[in-house]
Amino acid sequence: MKRSDYYYAQRDRQESILTQTNLFDGASGNGIYWNNEKKEWEHYLHILQHQDSLKNMFAPIRQAVMNYYDEYDIAWWGADDDRYFPTGNLLSSQIHCLNHLFKLRTDPEAFLTIIKKQCPKIKKVLPSPIDWHEFIFENNKTKKIDSYISFEFTFDNVHLLKERTCKRGKKCTSIDAFVYAEDENGQFILIPIEWKYTESYEKEDKYKAKDYVVNKRYKDLTSQSYSNLNGWKDEYYYDPLYEFARQTLLMEQIIHANPFGLFPVKADDYIHIIVRPNDNKEICTDIQNFKKDLKNKDKVIEIDPQDLLAPLRDNKKYDGLITYLETRYWK
Repeated sequence: MKRSDYYYAQRDRQESILTQTNLFDGASGNGIYWNNEKKEWEHYLHILQHQDSLKNMFAPIRQAVMNYYDEYDIAWWGADDDRYFPTGNLLSSQIHCLNHLFKLRTDPEAFLTIIKKQCPKIKKVLPSPIDWHEFIFENNKTKKIDSYISFEFTFDNVHLLKERTCKRGKKCTSIDAFVYAEDENGQFILIPIEWKYTESYEKEDKYKAKDYVVNKRYKDLTSQSYSNLNGWKDEYYYDPLYEFARQTLLMEQIIHANPFGLFPVKADDYIHIIVRPNDNKEICTDIQNFKKDLKNKDKVIEIDPQDLLAPLRDNKKYDGLITYLETRYWK
């Protein structure tokens, strides 16, 4: 993955916040990070020390996130390389996504407020079809809690996409966040949310290496009449379009080719949301390149994270979250 001007600007911002404020609760930088190219450990200011890595997340969600990832056996980004989790990388898009969305996970009305700005026809956010009910003991009663945002979403990838695994967050088509909703026409909508932060990509010479996998798993699916992908394009061999295309196929297979009706709820359509900062020009260009060949471009919505959460500014319950996000990430 190449480094863009936006990456370096955000790296400098995060380092400044780390060293000049107490947003990270006294955490220290100069943590170690595995350099894949050099095959060695290196120290970087924007990497938190291992013992401080949990402070990479908004304080009120830290323990709940850890419990959630443990409960659903979700893989942490970079854990195989760094051997600790969550990552202490202040530029992690996984952490960026969790910091923005996790506090909304059990609040369907809050998420409905932000999603209706992008999808006005959505009338209701429904419980996650892959996260089961949680129970807490409160006021001498057992209280049921539903999850309305699933993180690192996968579903039956082995059958639907012929992938080797469907472990959430690892070595398969996995989507950063996922919401299940109903629209005003009574249609049930899948909402996969892909989250980008400082990423920028260059075309690596992996075409031949991927060709066998693509032919075996994905190419025929793009030729189906219901697919929004108008055939498999050469651009799809390279990230991030490779990710976007596979996520599209997973949604389409859940809707149109779910074997034996295994998906636990009804699914009629999907809306693919890609969250990315407006200032990350490289990723914005990649998204436009993905959209240009789609049969229906309206099925992909791209939005800046600040714009996505803007409707919550009037909600006092989220004052602390908005202040944190403004300080750490937004202008």
